[in-house]
Amino acid sequence: MRLFSPPRRKFWGLGMAAILAITGCSPSEGGAGSDSEEDGSPESVDLDISVEDRRAIWLDARTIALDEESSRDRDLELVVGGTQAYPLAPEGVLEAGQVAESQRYAGYQTFTVPESLDPQAALRESLAVVDREDETTEFATGVQAGPVLDDLYASAVETDLGLLWEDGIPTFAVWAPTAHQVELEIYETPESDPTAHEMDYDPATGIWTLQGDSGWDRLYYTYRVEVWHPDSQQTETYSVTDPYSVSLTADSTRSQIVNLDDDDLAPEGWEELVRPEPVDPAAVHIWEVHVRDFSVADNSMPEELRGTYRAFGENESSAVQHLIDLSDAGITHVHLLPTYDIATIPGVDAAESDCDLASFEHDSPEQQECIAEVREQDAYNWGYDPFHFNVPEGSYSTEPEGVERIIEYREMVMALNELDLRVVNDVVYNHTHASGTGEKSVFDRIVPGYYHRYDPEGEIERSTCCENTAPERVMFDKFVVESVELWAEAYQVDGFRFDLMGHHPKENILAVQEALENIAPGILIYGEGWEFGEVENDALFEQASQSNMGGTDIGTFNDRMRDAAHGGGPFDEDPRSQGFGTGLLSQPNAADIDGDEEEQLRELLHAGDLVKMGLVGNLADYSFIASDGQQTTGADLDYNGAPAGYAEQPGETVNYVDAHDNEILFDILAYKLNHEVSGEDRARMQIFNLSLATLSQGSGFYTAGTELMRSKSLDRDSYDSGDWFNAIRWNCGASDEFGPSTNGFGAGLPPAWTTEEKWPYAEETLNAVEAPSCEDIEFSKDRFLEQLRIANSTQAFSLGSAEEVQQRVSFPLSGENETPGVITMVIDMRGLDDAFEEVVVVFNGTDEVVEQSVEDLSGTSLELHPVLQESVDPVFAGAEFDESTGTVTAPARSATVFVSE
Repeated sequence: MRLFSPPRRKFWGLGMAAILAITGCSPSEGGAGSDSEEDGSPESVDLDISVEDRRAIWLDARTIALDEESSRDRDLELVVGGTQAYPLAPEGVLEAGQVAESQRYAGYQTFTVPESLDPQAALRESLAVVDREDETTEFATGVQAGPVLDDLYASAVETDLGLLWEDGIPTFAVWAPTAHQVELEIYETPESDPTAHEMDYDPATGIWTLQGDSGWDRLYYTYRVEVWHPDSQQTETYSVTDPYSVSLTADSTRSQIVNLDDDDLAPEGWEELVRPEPVDPAAVHIWEVHVRDFSVADNSMPEELRGTYRAFGENESSAVQHLIDLSDAGITHVHLLPTYDIATIPGVDAAESDCDLASFEHDSPEQQECIAEVREQDAYNWGYDPFHFNVPEGSYSTEPEGVERIIEYREMVMALNELDLRVVNDVVYNHTHASGTGEKSVFDRIVPGYYHRYDPEGEIERSTCCENTAPERVMFDKFVVESVELWAEAYQVDGFRFDLMGHHPKENILAVQEALENIAPGILIYGEGWEFGEVENDALFEQASQSNMGGTDIGTFNDRMRDAAHGGGPFDEDPRSQGFGTGLLSQPNAADIDGDEEEQLRELLHAGDLVKMGLVGNLADYSFIASDGQQTTGADLDYNGAPAGYAEQPGETVNYVDAHDNEILFDILAYKLNHEVSGEDRARMQIFNLSLATLSQGSGFYTAGTELMRSKSLDRDSYDSGDWFNAIRWNCGASDEFGPSTNGFGAGLPPAWTTEEKWPYAEETLNAVEAPSCEDIEFSKDRFLEQLRIANSTQAFSLGSAEEVQQRVSFPLSGENETPGVITMVIDMRGLDDAFEEVVVVFNGTDEVVEQSVEDLSGTSLELHPVLQESVDPVFAGAEFDESTGTVTAPARSATVFVSE
């Protein structure tokens, strides 16, 4: 398998570049001009300017914009390097649509940059827009240069960057148009002193290159960059790893010279590996897992492989045997939490707590106190702290130094593919862990101020949590697309889940989709289409959000059904609000926060409508009778002021009731269910909630271990809570380093750094609810596998098109007289090549057996689905169908499926 040269795309978003000349001078080629002020010649000055913000926006070679308030009644100049002051001529008010950045800066005053200024040379120096009297500065602000760099160096998007190979000889290419100098530093070993090599600069593209020597293979390198940095307001010189690195030292301080096509990096069978057949998004079932969580607590796993990529190849282990069961039942994809190089996990010498965590009480704060002491140096983190995007995380390898991580990652992909499981990478291009001049800053030390998104005052946006990147920038758009291509090609990855995808332009994600279609058919793309922060409501560009991704065949997570099933929302101060899947009205808890019976009934009926929408894939145009008796569509159904339905096709919805974020399902139910509910019935409610994702149109999504009633002891954000709170307990009932807990519930109070505000509720819940028995856990697993087998026994739950869903899926009892907490769904399969002609599902979230009479079913020959006829749950023995009246009888806390052949 050979790595290909990525197909080149036309760059997007450059407005004035089409109508203004792009300066292509080298650093030494200044523009010509007269000495008069009228022709824009600079005045020599000696100004020591310190700026506290960067309000001026350099849009293109000849246009700078400044907000109206800052620019009012000022005679402004652009001061370059503190020594040359260029007059800025007022041009007019920037209108939306005028240039690429005008959507954000509409209403700004624009100024013409004089022809005498060479923008390429100026961008290497300190920049300030000032209003002065002689040598006295009355106003000064810095300059944001991202837009003009796109304008000047647009052609760079057509050039390969990173480490390139031809006939065994490496060539190095790095885009650094504002650098004074870039040298390549070669290291014989990770610890040796470097040898510096000058690089060649192309002023047209801003790219520095050097052709190396074949003898450099497997040596190490960094770039020595000399560049003015706006954060420190001085010229910096430092050694930086390659943002396009494909291999690293264990501590990620050196890039390694590696050709991913080398034969010794291909595990046996890699060259012959054939991707599993693609799956229609509407038929996908995704199991989300963290590499360490998967195996670190598996006592059947060789100790040296626990928490590593290689654990996925240990077929005799409990963890992999469970994967085999999942695959056999119908799981199609394994979604790996981030596996690129992670900034917050040490590659070597990770710290460990010396506390005996298992010795503390089930509701003690001591466990989390011990973890707090080491959490920033231990081996655990979810990994949403990207350092190097194109290198597998070293701590998950048995040998983090050098190329072994590459081999072991490929072995993992092969092992999963051999189980007929496709691999999904969780990718996080919306932010970096660091920016500025810090050691873990990469992009921003090479082209300061370009790769990140800034607010109007020049501060980095941090709405994502961290340093927001700017995929609307041409060169970061390019990086995102080519990074995804690398994982799909070099590691045969079958899918990508985009973290905070709504912070990306829709066009960026569509470019990714186009690139992947050129590699292999059916590579899955889905992501978080949330709208918030500076990009909300398409404020900067058309977002890759829920509301915008309809018609793209790209999935977004469905929070509508999630919240309807749970009740309330994931950020509620009081976590005990109930919903469709947690006992609202029929099994009230003691919280008394959901109102009186009338209010609960109204909320439950609306929650049922939202669940119905999820069951049909959240289709915007799906028409049905809502619980108020009115004909409505998904787009007209309300979800917190937004349309409940937003998808054009069912495969554009990822249905779920829990994920790694927020509380896991068992913990949600621990808070919300009536505390008197038995362990066995808790297992039933666990599976009932999961049935909403499994037996729906669209992709089903499950976080690992939820089928085992996994708990994180009520931790709502376990990203840095260590193995203790996160590990999947495979060895139920065993007393080992992970304690006697069957599922992780009662591992102590959840960590204060994420959940302290909920400690009063957590303490009460940890003392009122018992951990499930091993029998409950086995029952839950078996029932989950049953539901998967049902979903995969028919096309009824993966119809694939909106037209088919509208034509075939109905809710005949929906309306003013429907049973609260119960949904009856009928799927007409006549005319399709399917095992069944009719499929009927009764979702009964109440604590009572229900009868549902559907007149149109009278005279049909429905029977309980064959899987449920052999179910491990005896309650299905009471499930019946009365042919004479079309009445189905369904047990409590269940999704009961009837079929006719």
